[in-house]
Amino acid sequence: MGLQFMDIFKEWATQYDTTVAGHDEQYKEVFAGYEEMLSEVVDHLEGKVMEFGVGTGNLSMKILERHELVAVEPSPEMRAVAAEKLEIDIIDGDFLNYPTTEQIDTIVSSYAFHHLTDEEKRTAIQGYVEQLDSPRFVLLDTMFASQKAKRDILDWASVNGYDDLIEDLNREFYPYTQTIQAMLEANGYTVSLTQKNKFVWLVVATKQSGGTQP
Repeated sequence: MGLQFMDIFKEWATQYDTTVAGHDEQYKEVFAGYEEMLSEVVDHLEGKVMEFGVGTGNLSMKILERHELVAVEPSPEMRAVAAEKLEIDIIDGDFLNYPTTEQIDTIVSSYAFHHLTDEEKRTAIQGYVEQLDSPRFVLLDTMFASQKAKRDILDWASVNGYDDLIEDLNREFYPYTQTIQAMLEANGYTVSLTQKNKFVWLVVATKQSGGTQP
């Protein structure tokens, strides 16, 4: 599961919070409205929550104010930062490897699902249905509404000389909105997608009958 990016996670652990605060010009638009978006994510959560890709714990802090949380993060460096901030145990795991003994009401992830290939995304979603039986999936991440939308973003980044951002957008597996919607609907979810800034979309998926459920 995107473990080829572990070296990047190690580097980001010490820089992430300053980046989301807008101090890196290349990523300012990616994180525009960051705190407000995280708060909106929490508004869509229900019951006991499992968060994948906790990172430095920014979303986790907001979740813990209102919900019981099972926190999952693969990077030792990120876990160390988050554990100090949150004062909770954080599970060493990822989108495809996690405890299945918990009854989970909502699965959530922010700025992390793009580390999975599309096939891994599909496998992960199916696993959440089959193993966790979670009726709600909330996702906040960079996505593209079309190939043209992606080209327009890359052109914009090129004009502004944002070489690091361009490398990021080409290296990671940022999905198309219709791909995510189709994956979720195939597993019995009703899906709502809302664009929150130039890059980021909020996905709220609620389980209905059907999908891979018996």
